Amino acid sequence: MGRPIPEATIAIGRVRAMPFGRSRAEAAARQVRLIEAEGPDEVLAYALESLVEAQTWNGAGEQALVPFIKLLHWWDQHPEHFDPGDRNILFWEFGWVIADLARNPRIPAGQVERALDDMERRFAVASRGMERVWCCRLEWALLQGAPDVDKVFTTWLALPLDDEDSCPACHREHHADYLVETGDIPGAIAVLEQAIDAELTCSREPASMLALLAWCYVAEGRLEEAEATLPKALAELKLATALSVQVAYGRLFEALGRGGDLERARGLIDRFEEGLAIITPYARLETLRYILAGASGLVEWGYGEASLGSTTVAGLIGELTAQAGELTALFDRRHGTTVQAGRLERALAASPTARRLILPAPVAPDQPLVAAPGSDRPRESWPVLGGDAEAAYRAGDHVLAATLYREAAGAAQDGGRLAEAGWFWAEAARNAQEVGQYPAAAHDYIEAHARLRAAGTSLEDVAPLFVAWAPGVQEADYRTFLRLALQDYPTPAKPSCPEQMEDILPGVLQPSMVNSPLIRRYILARAEMRDAAARVMATWGDHADFVSALAMAEESATRFSTLGRIDAAAHAWWLAGKVAARLQDVSVDANFTMALQSFRSTGRRNRGYGRRAAGDYATYLAAAGRDKQAAEVRATWAGRED
Repeated sequence: MGRPIPEATIAIGRVRAMPFGRSRAEAAARQVRLIEAEGPDEVLAYALESLVEAQTWNGAGEQALVPFIKLLHWWDQHPEHFDPGDRNILFWEFGWVIADLARNPRIPAGQVERALDDMERRFAVASRGMERVWCCRLEWALLQGAPDVDKVFTTWLALPLDDEDSCPACHREHHADYLVETGDIPGAIAVLEQAIDAELTCSREPASMLALLAWCYVAEGRLEEAEATLPKALAELKLATALSVQVAYGRLFEALGRGGDLERARGLIDRFEEGLAIITPYARLETLRYILAGASGLVEWGYGEASLGSTTVAGLIGELTAQAGELTALFDRRHGTTVQAGRLERALAASPTARRLILPAPVAPDQPLVAAPGSDRPRESWPVLGGDAEAAYRAGDHVLAATLYREAAGAAQDGGRLAEAGWFWAEAARNAQEVGQYPAAAHDYIEAHARLRAAGTSLEDVAPLFVAWAPGVQEADYRTFLRLALQDYPTPAKPSCPEQMEDILPGVLQPSMVNSPLIRRYILARAEMRDAAARVMATWGDHADFVSALAMAEESATRFSTLGRIDAAAHAWWLAGKVAARLQDVSVDANFTMALQSFRSTGRRNRGYGRRAAGDYATYLAAAGRDKQAAEVRATWAGRED
């Protein structure tokens, strides 16, 4: 007898909470096989959709086609087994699959055309909007350099957006992409500026739009605007979760390279090495062209022999030109044109900007960063407010800085500036904590929180206060910390958000929820707060606190994973594993396994943390008499370089 529907649904939800990668794809495939063999039929659509999602986001678009075809057949045979959520995901994933077909030169053009026709037919039969269909047709026409691309664009632009199948943010970027490809860069800038002003966002926006806007500014020689936009794009890209942002990083590399900023261009190379293998062939070709254009600009600035990654700038051009040339030939052969060859030639002929770009200096590497207990994980802090107090902080005189910040807080409050007073108190607390004055720091954090709450500061802005405080919490004040950190905070009040945010927490997040910037930022801040609270509970609490810490750590890990914050998820799963081990809870193996999978998926930058987490897991296994498994875990992580 198969599993009950709720049990099967929860199992698939757990798979969807895993970080994207091979492990998640394999787990999703196991769920599909199990349900196909044993049922329940009512959950098969959800299982197939989770497999399509896992494979698509792991860069395996060709593999995702197989379960998607099964999904379509199941829809044709048993539409009664698709609830409204299943139907929405099915048609949303249609766009993913068709786009990946078009971006793969091994798929014949005729097959892409037939798939587009089938997509249009199915959307029409289901009474779905046509904008998503024609968006795919526009991308296909642009990729080919089709002679009727202007007609396709006009048809697409005239179609209304659909609430279920259209993304307003992506719609604007597609509009700008068309204008760039057809030579109207000023028009693209106008579209992008309006979209960014309107705060349109999704899993890749506004990061991708900001990167394209910075690129356009460089192309137009509007260097001051480029200098103002590049840091914003880099910051937003850290929050974006879509694989397509790899192309956005390429655009930034070109802008920085043509602007002569070798050091920042170097900082993006690791991103390319990690991402090029898991994006579609055409996204890879686009990214390669941007890298080549940026590297060509660096050569013009005299950096041809400078090191870049594992080679020199000139050497990189040689390596990537060959790779881009092979992909270019494949696409042009399929389309019977030389469109991609022309785009590659233009990239290689990219010219430097009229002067070097001048961007704000990056944060000094020795600037103190806040870490949660046991993780050494750097976190962003709040806005830094200047004056004599800031000068004392910079000089390393934290005692004086704390005193001056307290004085500044009093002056700000006397002037009715509560939020500013709150941040001054926060800075005083951080400086007191820096020199081990923990009671004073706790007092200052409490004062900061009181002012910020009185000023109506949102959870998103208050969260860094508790993340910073957590490592310095002492036994005497940990209950106060928890009382303040776990208070109710106002939820985003916009029509596009659910009326009660708690209704979706800790439930499974749908794509539409993650695509909302308000929901995404709220969930991220809440996860940060609860992660900090869980660490304090695990450090100072009693048995009941440990139980709560385990639940909050698991919840935070799931949220971090869903939002693409895999580093944070890995640390949260690690915490959950340690707390579960202390409680002898049945979840200990699952939590440690998720932690190790997450650390592995983040690559070299976290291998040290991965080894430490593996060591904790192995210690637990050995204490439980599972010596063979303990030895296997230690052997797997000994000297890891990935």
